[in-house]
Amino acid sequence: MIDRFDEILQNLGKVFDLDLRADRNHACAIQIKQGLIVQLQCDAAQENLLIASKVVELPPGKFRENVLKEALKANAKLDPIVGIFAYIAKINQLVLFQQYPFDVLTSERLAGLLGPFIQTAEKWKSAILAGQPAPPPSEVSSMYAMKGLRP
Repeated sequence: MIDRFDEILQNLGKVFDLDLRADRNHACAIQIKQGLIVQLQCDAAQENLLIASKVVELPPGKFRENVLKEALKANAKLDPIVGIFAYIAKINQLVLFQQYPFDVLTSERLAGLLGPFIQTAEKWKSAILAGQPAPPPSEVSSMYAMKGLRP
């Protein structure tokens, strides 16, 4: 018997022309470009798909404080929110995550949701590696403009 997570992985794999399968932890990691990995996993109740990605390591100090302040501001913006930022202190990582109910997901819809999620993670990573605490506002809003949405 195939569960919802396996079914969505199989269908998403067809959309991207990839062989996507759950690992022994019932998760699927997809490497995007250089170093960005997006992990897909279902929650314990098997009602929601969880999407997460480590964005970048944040060294201790004032710069990390500034990045985390900007991430909190991004989390407080009005919908559509592509993902929620969090900080994992144990590994000094800024992460981006989101969850969606399986009941509203199709592989095509998930593919459409993954694009902005990946773009957000990449823009934040690039900005932080360039010494900026967040992407410039125009870059963040242009991503929504492409989709016809407002930030």
